[in-house]
Amino acid sequence: MREEEIIEFIKRRLKLKQEGVVIGPGDDTAVISYNSKEYLLLTTDCVVENVHFTRKEATLSLIARKAMAVNLSDIAAMGGLPLYALISAGLPEEITRRDISQIINGLNYMADRFNVDIVGGNLTKSDALFLDVSMVGKVEKKYLKLRSGAKPGDVIFVTGTLGGSRLKKHLTFTPRIKEAREIIKKVPVSAMMDISDGLSTDLTRLAVASGAGFNLYLDKIPVSADAMKISKNKEDGIFHALNDGEDYELLFTVPLRYKEKVPVKVNGTDIHLIGEMTEEKSYKGISTTGKVIKIFPSGYSHF
Repeated sequence: MREEEIIEFIKRRLKLKQEGVVIGPGDDTAVISYNSKEYLLLTTDCVVENVHFTRKEATLSLIARKAMAVNLSDIAAMGGLPLYALISAGLPEEITRRDISQIINGLNYMADRFNVDIVGGNLTKSDALFLDVSMVGKVEKKYLKLRSGAKPGDVIFVTGTLGGSRLKKHLTFTPRIKEAREIIKKVPVSAMMDISDGLSTDLTRLAVASGAGFNLYLDKIPVSADAMKISKNKEDGIFHALNDGEDYELLFTVPLRYKEKVPVKVNGTDIHLIGEMTEEKSYKGISTTGKVIKIFPSGYSHF
């Protein structure tokens, strides 16, 4: 089964019982009733040795940093602020005190940077190292952003640059908490998510959730310098930007009438207009010559 099929299979078999669940499985985080002005955000993600990293390519500190960062990126995608984290770790039998210190240093680096308290967790022995983080955040009700709110005619934006993350960025990226907060306070964002599995996959997910299609202007996609390093030409670079994944940039839509209010840069990060949502439920890429190609969700998949 493909990853999307597994997720849908699981979702169909889950029955929500609590009235306080506002949004269950299917977005970047769950959304839970909290108080009259705010929601709680719940998310979890893990990094697993030889799946998301190898010990040869990364220090334990960078691996732990990434384990925190991918969850922070989910909170950012909902427009929220992180609060608390629980850490479950599977550690090989040969783990040393120095190794554990490196892991703690990486966890603390992200926790300190984004004002998160690590409040507990669990340990187990494992042949492969893994770190599983569960995170709690909050968001004002007026600022909550879902991936399902885009409408035909909305324009599509991304932060930063895309592609080539495997060279370095997937271990060192900065979760876009500050950028998301600034964007949603300046302009009425209609839908938002983070790009974890590649633009082709995640923009398709946003379109499906919103019941719309999209036109993607291929020449407007911000291709990273690292993507160009592993590319033969610009076309190849665009392919990497579409499909490499683990960019952890923000993907968001804005009603056309507010297009000019979207800043060109927030917190030192560039923002790029890359397309528009359409009423026709088709997923198209358009080149500078007018050539139209079908965009398939070809980014990262676990299965």
